[in-house]
Amino acid sequence: MKIMTTSYVLTIAGHDPCSGAGMTADLSTINALGGTGLSVCTALTVQNDLTFEQCYWTDPGIILDQLQLLLNSYPVRVAKIGIIENPDILRQIIRMIHEVSPETDIIWDPVLKSGSGYTFHRNLSVGGLSDIFEMCSLVTPNYDELRAIAENGNIKKAISDISSRCPLLLKGGHRSDAQKGTDILYFKDAISATLLPRNILDVNRHGSGCVLSAGIASYLARGYDLLQSCILAKEYTYRFLLADPAKRKAEHIALQYISTGKSPEEHLQHIQEVCISGGKWIQLRMKDHTEREIFDTAGKARDICTRYGAVLIIDDGVSVARAIGADGVHLGNNDLPPAEARNILGPEAIIGGTANTLEDIDRLQREGVDYIGLGPFRFTTTKKNLAPVLGLDGYSQIMETLQQLKTNIPVIAIGGITLRDIGPILETGISGIAVSGLLTPKQRVTTPGSTKDMIRMIGELIRHAAGPSKQTTEIVKHQ
Repeated sequence: MKIMTTSYVLTIAGHDPCSGAGMTADLSTINALGGTGLSVCTALTVQNDLTFEQCYWTDPGIILDQLQLLLNSYPVRVAKIGIIENPDILRQIIRMIHEVSPETDIIWDPVLKSGSGYTFHRNLSVGGLSDIFEMCSLVTPNYDELRAIAENGNIKKAISDISSRCPLLLKGGHRSDAQKGTDILYFKDAISATLLPRNILDVNRHGSGCVLSAGIASYLARGYDLLQSCILAKEYTYRFLLADPAKRKAEHIALQYISTGKSPEEHLQHIQEVCISGGKWIQLRMKDHTEREIFDTAGKARDICTRYGAVLIIDDGVSVARAIGADGVHLGNNDLPPAEARNILGPEAIIGGTANTLEDIDRLQREGVDYIGLGPFRFTTTKKNLAPVLGLDGYSQIMETLQQLKTNIPVIAIGGITLRDIGPILETGISGIAVSGLLTPKQRVTTPGSTKDMIRMIGELIRHAAGPSKQTTEIVKHQ
């Protein structure tokens, strides 16, 4: 499997002014998953996340003009199609894609009705759409949409008819005959794969179907096969549903909390307090504990992080991370090599590495880590066998060289950082910071205030440092 470093994904969909669904949601998903998004607007809608009032269809000639220009200008790997005025226009769109860019895969998300009840199409049938299915690489109806186009309501026959022409992902968010959220991928060779939900979420978020299909398109464009793309996109959509709607950009994580505590119970207590207070990145670091204690604590930490939409990284423990379903691992110099960890955990695991020098960073980047933990900034008692202290001058020299080399891997500062250090550290070009005692009440002697207050203050410092020309760390487990 070859993973593409640059991938163009085209969304052909309607414009949602609140950006929850349609073209804007697709582009947000594509960009979050590392793709380059292109778009053709098929409709202007009057809607928000609760109501849909009107749809004004784009002239078909304009749609085709937009489409042809983009296909002639960019190597579009996957095209995802959303709402279209009627099947005839859909046929014209798909035929143009086949003629101008025959290598482009086509995903059709047959949106028949908005989440708030607005109906786009009536009286469509599987038989009347058979030629369209033949030209698609995947169709992604939900259970209600499939039932609406099935002749005489015969779901089994509809599945058979569609999957004989192209793969079908039957989304299970609306079904009552199986566990809610269970999706089934039907291949053309009569084989199917059932994709169970991680958890049942009592959420009906506007645009989740768009996010799922755009996620599949993004992973396909990067070189994953269809099953892998569906699995990863389902996980990404799960996190989309889990996240606070006002903070959907949860992948922009510049503040990492490294757990501390004398006992497993204290680690969990501190992790929960950080998550409750708004922390979104947790590293479970349990030195001098038994493997059994680490395993049990990691499982409980995962449940806490899942509940609050936080990323969970396990320090050193690759086998533990795999067993409990953590988002990734952080590896020290004496731990398993990143490439071996990647083979064990899979391509979408987050893998971080500890560095003390430019040479360390160069090696780790070549070994495929997703981010660097650079330190220590100053002496700290939380780590044995401490590497040479870097200080602000050390960070400045290393970051200046990385910028000259145009190295853009996220670099996180770590080691004895206090609140007053954060601003100067970020000015060096560091992507973010990792702290332990600063967010642990019992250890925060010199800086009063609650954990929530601390996270808010640190967030403000990070935002001020980012300014208009910098970005905070963008490390995401590509779900």
